[in-house]
Amino acid sequence: MTVAAAQAPRDLKARPAWNVAEAAARLIVEKDQDEFFLARLPARTGDRPVAAVRAFVSTNEVMTRVVWTDDSHVTVLVDARSAKRTQMVKLYAVPGDRPAEPGPPSLVDPAPLRGRAQRTAGMDLPRSLADVQMLETRVDGRPVWFTVSDATKLPSTFKEWYRGDWTRKNHLVDLQTWLVVPAGGQYRFGLAGVAPAWLLVDGRPVLEHPAHQPYDKWTSGEDVPLESGLRRLQVRTVCRQEIDTGIAWKRSGEPGAATNMVMLTGGDLREGRWETRDRIVHPFATAESGAAYRFAGVDEVFVPFTLKDGSSCWGTNHTARWKSAACQDELGAGEAVAAVFRKSRLPAGVTVTAEAASGETASYETVLAYEGPVWSEAQVSTRITGIPAACYADDRVHPIIRIRTTAADGLPYELVCDIERADGTRTNRVERLVTDKGWARVYLDETEAGTLARLAWSLRHHGVEINRGAARFLREPYACLPDAVSGETLKCGDDFIVLIASKASRGDPVEAPVALSGTNGVVLLDGFIYGGTPNAERRTLNVEPGTGNLKPETFCRVVDVHAIEQSEGASGMSLLLPLASLNGVMPASAAVVAPSLLALSREGGSGGFERRLAALTGLLSSPAGGSPRVVLVVPPGFDVMPGCGCQPGATPCPHAAEARRHAETVVRVADAHGVETVDLFTAFQTAGLNEPLVSNGRLTSKGTAFAESLIQKKLGR
Repeated sequence: MTVAAAQAPRDLKARPAWNVAEAAARLIVEKDQDEFFLARLPARTGDRPVAAVRAFVSTNEVMTRVVWTDDSHVTVLVDARSAKRTQMVKLYAVPGDRPAEPGPPSLVDPAPLRGRAQRTAGMDLPRSLADVQMLETRVDGRPVWFTVSDATKLPSTFKEWYRGDWTRKNHLVDLQTWLVVPAGGQYRFGLAGVAPAWLLVDGRPVLEHPAHQPYDKWTSGEDVPLESGLRRLQVRTVCRQEIDTGIAWKRSGEPGAATNMVMLTGGDLREGRWETRDRIVHPFATAESGAAYRFAGVDEVFVPFTLKDGSSCWGTNHTARWKSAACQDELGAGEAVAAVFRKSRLPAGVTVTAEAASGETASYETVLAYEGPVWSEAQVSTRITGIPAACYADDRVHPIIRIRTTAADGLPYELVCDIERADGTRTNRVERLVTDKGWARVYLDETEAGTLARLAWSLRHHGVEINRGAARFLREPYACLPDAVSGETLKCGDDFIVLIASKASRGDPVEAPVALSGTNGVVLLDGFIYGGTPNAERRTLNVEPGTGNLKPETFCRVVDVHAIEQSEGASGMSLLLPLASLNGVMPASAAVVAPSLLALSREGGSGGFERRLAALTGLLSSPAGGSPRVVLVVPPGFDVMPGCGCQPGATPCPHAAEARRHAETVVRVADAHGVETVDLFTAFQTAGLNEPLVSNGRLTSKGTAFAESLIQKKLGR
């Protein structure tokens, strides 16, 4: 991701003053917090070697010292005490006949061990470098910088920067110095102190010192191979009262400390802009890393960088363009560019190309690296809406992919959708999006449900998949049973599923089997027969209370569908719970379905009721349900409907007056699936009994017994 600032015209810069006439090139370095720092210049300018390096702050010359040379570079120590922070220090490469060589210590940093301390919220001592990085994310307050002549002076710095209280919170302490290694070989390092500490050489961990040791007990590591040259030593530790860390080193095989390996300075090795007198454009760039982040369940870490153009152009304007081999596209153009890189691709080079109005161009490459902590972990989820849990093939659906994340707004995402149609064709669609208050949605094309087979999506951030999902459009016979309800949809495993139910009549007469097959008995999915009367989940139909189970072969399991649909613990649409409960019910030899009528009053129509009943019937009669014998119970006419809120009267309420239409709906579903029915609607109207069979939206005891007898007869019991 890149956010490039607009390229604004810059003020024309005349050719600057040149402090050393005999120098053909110079390095411009910005001073940071260090009074002494290191800088590295090319060993040659043109066809002549660099014989000396002179430094200036404004027009005042400051001291420098060549501390190391090789075939490629000259490294110098710069005394920048007279410069203010952010002021430019100019280092001139003076050519000569003989290359520069390290000389006597005419310039010495009096405090070559630098420290950086910052209070953190943690109180427990860290056990690993990963714990130290975690404490970095919990710091409070600004860091304090200090320098000392050697490690024995570290305790005296405590009063200068300590901001603790009686709770004695930890303070993160980072120590740094540069060593001059005169000759390559095997070296051994040691650490001491009460607090845990970790030693890094050139950024590589080489030694770990455990906590709670006597202050004078040393921990010695394995031999470390070092090449000759400048080597950066870093110590990461913590303290509560004072810094008691000790550092030592020696050449392997020698009895004492390496006296010829002295601390040079604790300042950084600074980079700068290389300017030559024969060119107009002098490219340079800096990169500052931000707070790295990641997404839960994803290994990749994302590191934001701010890239700034530090190029100079004498006498004319210039533009800056950015690119990196780690990115396929250009990063953009402008004086400042924000870009995010994947940590797995770091270190990575970023090139800025400066182009003057005269047409002259020049490029500079800076290398991005990140060894800091992960500052935040965001949650992200996706789901599909706009599709029903159950529908007919000609129902129109308008899928919507919803994205929810705890990450900050403004991050770019890509939603890649793979749409597989029932005819085997596939379509890919890519949508770029950002979130608003953590939310985003992508609308897909509206179409008929029967034309879809599978819809899969992948949410990506900078090419990394951070979440994925899929919705399957299942047709009868169904191959799986739903196992969960999520919102207004069903899930089977990790996938959302849409049950496309049969709608047209099969045209075949229903042939009732002579006897029940299988040994799993009968399951009754009860929505109105017992009216929510507590059952022991198992019941013997048409047996008087107290007489016991006289006919064990009629033993059946009763599932209170009406109660399931009113579950307060539902994580989604409770009317879908009966569909998701079949996993715990099936298989069975026969399934009797007395559909719950609660949805008819709750939804104000029979469309959803019909489709869910069709899907339920299809699931029961499919191989996924064990292909049992399925019987639908046609509901009778009630005086009031469950949940409608009407008071019983001499005539049915307006909701119950639609009883015939509801009965026809059940018969239509049974006809479409070729299953049997028990018609209570007609039977209750023609029973001719003196006692009422329904009352207050429920079956009376007589009505229940009558319904049981009809079901028993249908089952051949």
